Amino acid sequence: MLKKIFSRLKKKSEESKISEIKEEIVDVSEELAIDKEDVSEIEVEKKETNITEIVDNSEKIINNAPEAEAEAEAEAEAEIEFDENDKLYIIDAKIIRAKKIKAIDVYTNEEQVFDTHKQCSKALKVPIEYIAENLRHGHTDYLGEAIKYLSKELKLSELNNDYINNNKSPLEIYNELNNKIFTLNISESKRDDILSNNKIDPIKMHYKFESLDEEYEKYYRKYKYIIKRGGKKKIELLNSKGEVIEVFKSLDECSKYLNKSKSQITNMLKYKDNKVGRYEIRYSLRNI
Repeated sequence: MLKKIFSRLKKKSEESKISEIKEEIVDVSEELAIDKEDVSEIEVEKKETNITEIVDNSEKIINNAPEAEAEAEAEAEAEIEFDENDKLYIIDAKIIRAKKIKAIDVYTNEEQVFDTHKQCSKALKVPIEYIAENLRHGHTDYLGEAIKYLSKELKLSELNNDYINNNKSPLEIYNELNNKIFTLNISESKRDDILSNNKIDPIKMHYKFESLDEEYEKYYRKYKYIIKRGGKKKIELLNSKGEVIEVFKSLDECSKYLNKSKSQITNMLKYKDNKVGRYEIRYSLRNI
């Protein structure tokens, strides 16, 4: 909202300047026409010079309008602060995007940077879910393997489904599953098999991670209010040159045009997965 207000004020200011310049040109032109017969050639030349300067200034303002708008947007975005909910949302988005990341050895403090979570997982031979657990909850032990094993053996798969983004932390889910070993109605032999299996123990790890996905922070800062609000959202379709070739007034229009589901388009825009073949989509900030 602040950005829109700022941009409108900036735009009105530029329009006002141009309007004033046009009026000044008219005034000087009329004055020149009236006085031309009564004044010397030197004075006429001075007035003609004034008109040239005014026109040049007008062109400068018009030509600089896009830059002024960009500056207004940048200033407005800089004023947006992230609260705790924003920070959590950004962490979750970065986990889903699984982009650039730094791995830090907790014993040696050695740092390694990887372009993707998948690349990091493969190089360090750690489960990709462990990276997510550490980024989201700060765990230095991997709980995912134990959660998967217990939920399967206790037939509680609902606790395993997307446990990273569950309302409960992996540690809470793990403790809950451990308690159910003793409270669920299962045979003693089954209970003994579970308790004697080392898969119920967290796996000791020695890495912690730091997301370097600054691209998404900038993206979220720019589109935060569109991402988090409901209602209709305008979408722009861009060609390979970055030119807007279509503006959709809603997610439904966009999804029908691109032959994708509304949820696909929503997730693409939320997590900055904007490529659609040779084209690209983005939220529109246009007032139409």
